[in-house]
Amino acid sequence: MSDRGAVVEFVGSQSGIEKTLVPKEGYTLHALPLTGLAGSPIAQARAGLLSLRATIRCARIIQQWRPRAVLGVGGYASAPAVMAARTLGVPTFLHEQNSVPGRVNRLASRFTTETLATFPGAAQRLENAVWVGMPTRTEVFDASRDESLRDLGLEPPVVLIFGGSGGALRINLSAAEAFGTATPYTVVQVSGHRDFSLLSTENPRHEILEYVDDLWRYLAAADVVVSRAGAGSLFDIAAAGKAAILIPFPYATGDHQLENARYFTERGAAELMLDAEVDATALRGRVERLLNDDERREELARRIAALATPDAAGDVARRLLRAGEKERGP
Repeated sequence: MSDRGAVVEFVGSQSGIEKTLVPKEGYTLHALPLTGLAGSPIAQARAGLLSLRATIRCARIIQQWRPRAVLGVGGYASAPAVMAARTLGVPTFLHEQNSVPGRVNRLASRFTTETLATFPGAAQRLENAVWVGMPTRTEVFDASRDESLRDLGLEPPVVLIFGGSGGALRINLSAAEAFGTATPYTVVQVSGHRDFSLLSTENPRHEILEYVDDLWRYLAAADVVVSRAGAGSLFDIAAAGKAAILIPFPYATGDHQLENARYFTERGAAELMLDAEVDATALRGRVERLLNDDERREELARRIAALATPDAAGDVARRLLRAGEKERGP
């Protein structure tokens, strides 16, 4: 959006990952004290009160900045801004990342100018919805395998394991055990902050990292990827065009990670491994079968690359800018 002449302001939770990532990218974040709606009745009442206060705060922010359009990306952190914008007559958009829309987005989609879906199936479950795909950083599409291997100092073949920003304890513990002894391939395990202190390895070709800013380099270097099935991770893997073993988080709301994964596995673009199946022996076996089957690995990589959505970010931006132009008028 910024490269198209728009001024972009962010609103989010003061306890979410956006508190770090948004300022790091050079943008202003209006941080709000918010919590999710889960928990006891008292916790839910507190969350509702915080959301009401946040909506009032967002109304003030909107009145100050007078945006031409507002985009919510789902979850409790985006609801106050979307509701405030709608109340003030500002064109509002939602982007639903997952194949099974969350409760907030199912409700909010009834009041938006347009809802933008990552998965075609989700567009059919929401009001005013259209499929656009998942906005993905250009670096993921553009990263060079040879340059990434060189810059990261990795010796191929490379297995990349990550569970998303929060980590994945079952995967992390199983991977540390599975690859903690000698391997004829390199393993990079990005554990997330929560699990990092619990993990160790004796294998010089097994690297355990707490967090990486440039995941696209590791994706470019990888031959096989093991990942949870959050939408962002899946479409990063697709953009990089890598053979993947997907292990959906089994407690995701509406089992949406399993549905996300099935969008790829049912098209022959990835392999599925259920969380209950994961242990050190099974994980290493699945990884090595894929590493040793060049034809299968290349077919998966080709099919998943075909499901990437390289123009999704541009499509979202164009829709917001068009709405802003209509709002401004001739």
